[in-house]
Amino acid sequence: MGVGIMKLLSIPVGLVTSIILARTLGPEEFGQYAFIMALVPLIALPVSGGLSQLLTREVATFSYAKNWALYQGALRASHAWVLLVAAILLIGYWLLRAGFNLVPTEGKWALLPIALLMVPLAGLAAVRTGTIKGLGLPAYAELPGQVIQPVVMLGLFAVLALQGSLNTTAAIWSQVAGAGLIFLVASWMFFRIQPREAKVVTAQYQLKHWKTALLPFTMIVIANTLNTQISIIVLGVLSTDEQVAAMRIAERGGQFVAISLTVINMVIAPYIVNAFKDGDRKRLQGLARNSARGGFFLALPIALILVIGGSSLITLAFGAEYSVISYWPVVIIVTGQLVNTFFGSVGYLLSMSGHEKYTLKAQLIAVLMNMLVAVLLAPKLGAVGGAIAVAVSVITWNIISFSFVKKALKITSSAL
Repeated sequence: MGVGIMKLLSIPVGLVTSIILARTLGPEEFGQYAFIMALVPLIALPVSGGLSQLLTREVATFSYAKNWALYQGALRASHAWVLLVAAILLIGYWLLRAGFNLVPTEGKWALLPIALLMVPLAGLAAVRTGTIKGLGLPAYAELPGQVIQPVVMLGLFAVLALQGSLNTTAAIWSQVAGAGLIFLVASWMFFRIQPREAKVVTAQYQLKHWKTALLPFTMIVIANTLNTQISIIVLGVLSTDEQVAAMRIAERGGQFVAISLTVINMVIAPYIVNAFKDGDRKRLQGLARNSARGGFFLALPIALILVIGGSSLITLAFGAEYSVISYWPVVIIVTGQLVNTFFGSVGYLLSMSGHEKYTLKAQLIAVLMNMLVAVLLAPKLGAVGGAIAVAVSVITWNIISFSFVKKALKITSSAL
């Protein structure tokens, strides 16, 4: 519940931050900023990928068994992996950019060398977060990334905007500083709660096991990251910076429609586990159906407000120049998210019952649909094409996951 509440609080903070950036930078520069900030998580995938999730599982196991030698080995191996892969990525980028001139250097691409400084910091922070979660403190682990960083970034952007110093370069440097702050805070928290027994043992390693186990976690993270960022990336490459800005604003609107499902998932996850372990299909069906209905009927009025009054709301929050380019992308993404709430907690029903493989299959198919539709439509339709790609991806994911829930659990998860 603590983690879920922090995630919910981060949504309005993120919205206000986007409003400050959008109004100060204007559509073109805000689009450049959004493109670079979407590109960095993709570049960082080899560094962090599923590392945090793997560490959470392994550290929890070692902590329960009091096997501090393997705990220490996992930490050292993780740090070595992050530093080695980050160094390879950064050196590879500079060789491609300076040595072979294969990377663009003008416009928004000039911001990328600054943003890449976040890659090793994000990887090291992931090690800290995964370890703290594995030690049994998930809310504590999420505090730096979900609360401290968004609030600090909001304050920093507000100060820069008031001083007239906020531009794309300053915004990216601020994000680098924020990533550094999160690493320092997470490190302080980590050293504060690390068991004393773990500090005096000789490290042992299970490198083959960890390497094999890292792959499925990384695949899930890759699918999630691509699904959330691919439309922005495609628009940034095949369309204009203004269309990227429009897409980012549309995504913010979609987040509010999905809030109800986020809250419901926070609450029902342990009940799904209990009902599944008890073999109580009737109770599981009731949980699935009632939660889907509750989420859908909470999301419906928010969606109607954004569809009917979206143009005025965008003008009020972001400015009139964004209303023209963002309204229809907002309508399309809001519609996709409303369908998402209608189908209910399909992902949680599968993952909480031990059917993660079905979740991954659905995610991979949804990613492929997202990429295909975005590449086909973004050049001609801009943000509208990107929004259609996102909506198609969300609907595809839900239909496939719905069928998997029906197959694996013998229940239906939708509101009807």
